[in-house]
Amino acid sequence: MATEEELDALAAGDSRGWLVLDEAERRWSWYYGQGRRRALPWGRLSRVQLVEAVCDADGYVREPAVRQLRSSRDPEALPLLVVRCVDWVRQVREVARAAVLDRFSQADLAPLLPLVVVLSRRAVDDWVDEHLLQPMLRSPELLDLALATADLRTRRMVHETAVRAGLLSDERLVSIAVHDHDDVIRTRTGHLLLDRGDSPYVQLLLDGGAPKVRARALQLLGAETARERLAESSSLVRSMAQALVLHAGGDPAAYYRDALRSGAVTRATVAGLGETGTLDDVDLLRAHFVDERPRVRVAAVRGLRRLLANPSDPRAVRYGRELLADPSPGVVREAAALLDGRLGPADRPFLLGLAAPARPVHVRRGALTVLRGSSRWSRLATDLWLLSVPGEPLADEARRDLDDWRQDGSSAFTRPSPDLAARIAELLAELEPRLGPAVTAELRRLVQV
Repeated sequence: MATEEELDALAAGDSRGWLVLDEAERRWSWYYGQGRRRALPWGRLSRVQLVEAVCDADGYVREPAVRQLRSSRDPEALPLLVVRCVDWVRQVREVARAAVLDRFSQADLAPLLPLVVVLSRRAVDDWVDEHLLQPMLRSPELLDLALATADLRTRRMVHETAVRAGLLSDERLVSIAVHDHDDVIRTRTGHLLLDRGDSPYVQLLLDGGAPKVRARALQLLGAETARERLAESSSLVRSMAQALVLHAGGDPAAYYRDALRSGAVTRATVAGLGETGTLDDVDLLRAHFVDERPRVRVAAVRGLRRLLANPSDPRAVRYGRELLADPSPGVVREAAALLDGRLGPADRPFLLGLAAPARPVHVRRGALTVLRGSSRWSRLATDLWLLSVPGEPLADEARRDLDDWRQDGSSAFTRPSPDLAARIAELLAELEPRLGPAVTAELRRLVQV
C-alpha cells in the first residue's frame, strides 16, 4: 500500500512507475482487499485511499474512484486516469477517457510520454494511439524531444508511430537512416526508403546506412558498384558484393589476392580472401599471423578455419598450436576453434602447460577449450583438475561444466584410456570431500574405476 511520500516520489520520476504501482495495488487488493467496496467511506476518501481504489482489482470499486479522481488536483490524478484509459472494464475506461480529453492539454500530457507509449502497446483498442500518442507527436517540439529520449523502447515506438502517421519528412527519414545511433531504427527507416522503388537515396544509404540496408542498396545498384565494395568492413555488405561479382562472372578472390600482394592489408581484405579463397591461399593468409593488428590476425585465422576444414589436413594443427599463446584473446579463440577435435592424448601435456595458472586468462581458456573438446573424458579430467587447484579463479566455470557433463548420458557408451582413467581416479580421491560421496560414486561408476 502506497504512502503520500511514495506518491510524490512517483510523480517526480519516470511516468512508467505508475504502472508498477497499479499492478502492485491490484495484486494486494486481490489477495487482501476483498470487500473493499463495502468498507470504503465513499463520501470522504483520503488521497491514499483514492489511489488504492482507482487501482483496485474490482471494477465496481475502480469506476466510482475514477469519477472522484476527475476532480483531484493531486499529481497522481492525470497519470492514473491515463492508465485507466486502457482498463479492461468498458465503463471504467470511458469515464477515464472523457476526463483526460476534457480536462488536460498536450502540455499536461507531455511528461507522461513514456507511459503513453507503453499503454499504446497494451491498449484494448486504438484509442490511446489515436487520441493521445499521435496528437502529442504532431507537436514538432514534442516529437523532437521524443525522438531524442534516451529510453530505447520509447524512441522505437515513437519512431514507428511517427512514420505510420506520416509525421516525418523524407529529409528527416534520411537523416535518421544515416545518423541515428540505434541500428534497429536506422535499419527500419532505411528499408522504408528503399521500399519506395527507384529511391533517390540509394547511394546515400549505401554509404551510410545500417549494414542490412547497405547490403540491400548494393544489390539495387548491381555488380559494377559491387566491385568497388569488395573491401567493405561489414561482413554482410562484403558478402553481398562477393555474390554480385560472382554472379556477373568475376572472381572476388583474385581481387583480395591482388590487394594483399600489393600491400593493401586490412581486416576486410584478409577476411575476404578467407571467405572466397582456396587451399592455394593458405600461405598468403598465414603470412598475416604476425600482423601487429589483432583484428587482422583474427581475420587470418578465421579464414584458415574455412580453408582447412578438412580434418585430415595437418596444417590446421601446426598453425593452430602456434597461435594458442597469442596476446590477443580473439586470436586465441579462433585458434581454439581451428583445433577443435584435432588434438589427441599426445598433445595433452602441451595444452596443460598453456592452461597453467601462471598463463594469461585468455590463453588458459583457449587451452582448456581444446582440452575439453578432445574427448568427453578429457573434458571430465580437465574440470576435475581445475577443481583440485587451490584458489583456482576458473573453478566456478569448471563446476558448471562438470554439472553439464553429468547431465549428458553419452558417457555410458565410451570409456577413457587407462592413463586418463587413472588420472581421473586420483582426482576423484582428492576431491571427494568437496564433491561429496554421491557425486564421486556416480563419476567412479561412469569411469569404472
